[in-house]
Amino acid sequence: MKTSNSNTKLILLHPYIQKQGSSNRLWLLAFVSFFTIAFLLTLIYTRESITTKTTAPSTTVTGPAGSAIGGPPLPTTVVNTLLHYSSKSNDSYHMTYSELKPISDVLRKCSSPCNFLVFGLTQETLLWKSLNHNGRTVFIDENRYYAAYYEELHPEIDAYDVQYTTKISETRELIASAKEQIRNECRPVQNLLFSECKLGINDLPNHVYEVDWDLILIDGPRGDGPDGPGRMQPIFTSGVLARSKKGGNPKTHIFVHDYYRDVEKMSGDEFLCKENLVEYNDTLAHFVVERMEENSFQYCRNNNNNITSTKASSSS
Repeated sequence: MKTSNSNTKLILLHPYIQKQGSSNRLWLLAFVSFFTIAFLLTLIYTRESITTKTTAPSTTVTGPAGSAIGGPPLPTTVVNTLLHYSSKSNDSYHMTYSELKPISDVLRKCSSPCNFLVFGLTQETLLWKSLNHNGRTVFIDENRYYAAYYEELHPEIDAYDVQYTTKISETRELIASAKEQIRNECRPVQNLLFSECKLGINDLPNHVYEVDWDLILIDGPRGDGPDGPGRMQPIFTSGVLARSKKGGNPKTHIFVHDYYRDVEKMSGDEFLCKENLVEYNDTLAHFVVERMEENSFQYCRNNNNNITSTKASSSS
C-alpha cells in the first residue's frame, strides 16, 4: 500500500510540474510576440513616413518647356517680407524704389555667401534679410528692447544693440579729434574691438569685427535733434571695417541713407571720402571703399576734403 500511495503521489505531482513549466513558456512567448509586433509596426510607420517625404516633390507641376512651377516652399523670410509690406503699404517712412534699387543691385551681384551689415532696424529689415537669402545679414540698432522684440517676432533675424556715445551737436569736434588721432586710436586700419577712438564702435560681438563685410548700409541710429546720437560712429566704423578686411573682395560697398543731412555729409566726406562716392541720388550715397595696408594713416587719397559735399554723378 505504501508503494501504491507513493506512486499515486508521483502521478499527481508530475502533471503539476509539467503545467507550471508550460505556463512560463507561454508567458515568455507572449512577451516576445508583443515586442516583435510593436517593432514591426514602428518599422512600417517609419518607412511610410520616409516614402511620403521622398515622393512629395512628384506633385510639382511643370510649365512650358518643362519649367518647374511650385517646387520647394518660400523661405520664411520671404513670406514675412510679403506679409510685412502688404500691411505697411501706406507707411510714409519706407525707402523709395530709387533708394532700394541700388542696394538690391549690389546684393544681386554679390558673391555667395554675401556678408551684409546693416545699421538700423527699419521698415526694410525683412526685405534686406530676404534679398540676401543664403547670405549673412546682421543688424545693429540703438534700442536694445526693440532689437530683442524684433528677434522674438522674427527669429530668423540676427540683431544686436549698441549704446552710442555721441551727440549730433558734437559732430565737428569729434571729427577733428579723430583726425588728430589718425596715427593712434583712430587710424583707418585696425581692429576696433581694441580701440578707444570716440568715433569707433568697440562693443559689438567679437565675430562682427572678424567678418569681411561685402556690403554695409547705414540707416541708423536717429539723426534728428542736437542730442540725437547721429550717424558719425557707424560711418567711421564702416570705413575702418572696409579698410581693415583680411580677405574676400577687397572692395566694400557702403550706402549712407539720408545723405542730404549735414552729419551724414560731413562724416561721409571725411571717412568714406569723395573719391569713393560713385552714386548719389539726393537721399542715398553709394561709396566703394578698398582695403588698405596696415601701416596706412590716411582716410582719403585727397587730403583736401571739405566738410561740404557736392552732388556726384553716377559712375560705377
